[in-house]
Amino acid sequence: MTKGISCVLALHSEGLIAHKTIRSLNRAVRCAEEFGLSVEIVFAMDRATPETKHYVETSPVINPKYKIISADFGDLGLTRNLGIQHADGEYVAIFDGDDLTSENWLVHAYEINRANRRYVIHPEISVVFDQKTLVMYHPDQRARDFDEANLIIENYWTSLCFAARETFLEIPYVSTPKSSGFGYEDWHWNCEVMARGFIHTIALGTAHFIRVKEGGGLNAETAMRNAVIPHSAVLDALGNRSKRKRTVTDATKIG
Repeated sequence: MTKGISCVLALHSEGLIAHKTIRSLNRAVRCAEEFGLSVEIVFAMDRATPETKHYVETSPVINPKYKIISADFGDLGLTRNLGIQHADGEYVAIFDGDDLTSENWLVHAYEINRANRRYVIHPEISVVFDQKTLVMYHPDQRARDFDEANLIIENYWTSLCFAARETFLEIPYVSTPKSSGFGYEDWHWNCEVMARGFIHTIALGTAHFIRVKEGGGLNAETAMRNAVIPHSAVLDALGNRSKRKRTVTDATKIG
């Protein structure tokens, strides 16, 4: 077996929904192991509900070798950071408790990251399901038509990502408690990755399946409380660049 991959899965109030997530993760782990990769799973449980705790403690699909860490943050970013700190793998894959992934995800992401440790890998597509249906194609920062300026108004990549462990240690997720007025920790982290000179790329043929529950998820809750993304140096740079472009265009029109 080669040096390993740590899958960090944040859990809080998923309850039995976590069952399908963990089965999906197990399939990806088995696929990676068939290719000679060693994989560990780290559950980072933040203020987990009784139903979620009971499931994790009793489910037959959870291997006793899995690491289970409890926290009392009430904050997704800090929960992921804690899971990463307890991870032993050379590479880390981030998962959410109510989503699914294609079984080839770990293998394809590992192959790309092994070729260049400055890459942060994302799936090619995300498929939203349950209360909403949507398919999103994620851009590759290396593509000639990649427009980084759009990061000012939208997040290009979802929470599912894969990178060398030192990348996450250098760029930890920020804390965004409800009282702060900030949110969208994934969006902010993606911006910080670019600001530090890392490259977002995609693993062709892989997919992230995002469950939109009836009660909404963390992003829906964040939008409802009118949260904003924390400051990022890359957004400053993009904003200044956009302003210069507009100034040149306006001057041309006036002339």
